[in-house]
Amino acid sequence: MSQIFNFKKNYFYYFLFIYCIGGIFLSLNVGITHDEYHNFFVGESNKKLFLNTLFGNNYRLEILTGLNLYYGSGFHLLSIPIDYIINLLFNLDYVSSESKNILLKHPSVFIFFVLSSIYFRKIIFLVTKDKHYSSLCTVLYLSYPYLLGHSFFNVKDIPFLSVWLICTFYIANISINFSKEKKIINKNLIILGILSGYLLSLRITGILIFIEYLIFFILTINISNLSYFNFFRLFYKKIILFFLTTLFIFYFLSPSYWNNPLDVINGIKVMSQHIQTVCTLTLGECMKAQNLPSSYLPIWIFFKLPILILFGLIFFIFKEKKFFSLSNNVIIIGSILSSTLLIIFLLILFNVNLYDEIRQVMFLIPLIFIISMSAMFILPKKISYSLIGIFIIFFVFQNVKIYPYNYVWLNNLTTFTKVSNNFELDYWGVSSKNIAFFLNKKNLDSDECVISNRNRGIKDFIENKNICFLPFNDLHKKNTRPFYVALMERGTNKGLPNNCKNIHNEKININFSRENLIMAKVFKCD
Repeated sequence: MSQIFNFKKNYFYYFLFIYCIGGIFLSLNVGITHDEYHNFFVGESNKKLFLNTLFGNNYRLEILTGLNLYYGSGFHLLSIPIDYIINLLFNLDYVSSESKNILLKHPSVFIFFVLSSIYFRKIIFLVTKDKHYSSLCTVLYLSYPYLLGHSFFNVKDIPFLSVWLICTFYIANISINFSKEKKIINKNLIILGILSGYLLSLRITGILIFIEYLIFFILTINISNLSYFNFFRLFYKKIILFFLTTLFIFYFLSPSYWNNPLDVINGIKVMSQHIQTVCTLTLGECMKAQNLPSSYLPIWIFFKLPILILFGLIFFIFKEKKFFSLSNNVIIIGSILSSTLLIIFLLILFNVNLYDEIRQVMFLIPLIFIISMSAMFILPKKISYSLIGIFIIFFVFQNVKIYPYNYVWLNNLTTFTKVSNNFELDYWGVSSKNIAFFLNKKNLDSDECVISNRNRGIKDFIENKNICFLPFNDLHKKNTRPFYVALMERGTNKGLPNNCKNIHNEKININFSRENLIMAKVFKCD
């Protein structure tokens, strides 16, 4: 028991506990973003199908009609107990029952992110064998505004990122142990199988992790001086065990495929070419999801990564030989680097539909962090610790200043390009809650209508529940004046009717720039 209260030994976990409590509170105050409704309904539909089939419940399943059931539901199934606990601790009755259930998902997303940091630290430690450096790198990871912002609400990409990172730790651990002892422990293999199946249940694109596994396998076998034939001869039963565990967990948590297990092939095809007609503003060009240039991913990765991480990657290139002189670095960092580059290359080669900057490849960001931070460990300790410490302080300042728009953050290189009219901003519609608060201050009468492209995200936070909301399609119809127009996400520059005055702009400044970034606009039409 005394070990638990040993602050010097467990300081990182004390920090993590406080960080987690604060993050849960912040996640409940972000509001509801546009993509959460559809994702929630898919999760609920699969949950009902799961309960009906396995526990004899009799939920109605009409809601399945018209939904994209290739969206994974593993997150929603696992978050049920956390939803229940959060519901007991926090009063969320100010929103509708439907929206309340969506808000309850936010703490689960944040807890996934916190969990990912534990394994981020473990992977850095596998490489550096330095607990303090690993902890400092992890604090940087946790304070990185882009991921932190997503961890407040992104029910698809943050859980996926987190489980991918945990899988990476286990495959790295298995590989290192095999290179030393020429054996594979069944327990670790079963855990990896369970995690891999769960990853696939979150998003079918989790199949890409088998690229990472394959590269770990190739590098480990080469270092171990064991032929592929002998490896398969000795361990084929363990390989079969892994794949059977993966498939069982995946299908168990994916009710969408119970009627036709082979439909997973169609699911992979559909999600890799997901129909999305939007374009993403990228360095001044509106790049269409279904016709992306090869520059799309490199541009976004370059401007989203902190300058410190870019520095670490450049340093890694110059110190490559020294860094790879250790076999552990070859296995862990060599595999992570190769799989990251190969996945990016394949996504570009097959012209996979991507949009909303890099959220579909967000799972690669922690891996890039690991490569960069591991390389910087070669630097003198005073330099590496000072650089990381400075960026942590900078990130903390940024997070406080731009909350709840943390995920919008771009690095300081945007000083030269500017952000407005060059990069996508609040494409999730986080601004809807703040717009509702602004409208509350206006004390709108019940006969004064609001027209918005995010009515649903605003309604729950409006105090006067009798206020009229009109669909966005009514914007250019003959509406009774006065009425209000709220524009957000990609619609901030939509055309307006005559005699509409801009009465509010939701804006932030990032980094040290004085450039005003407008997240949303409110107009009054008299």
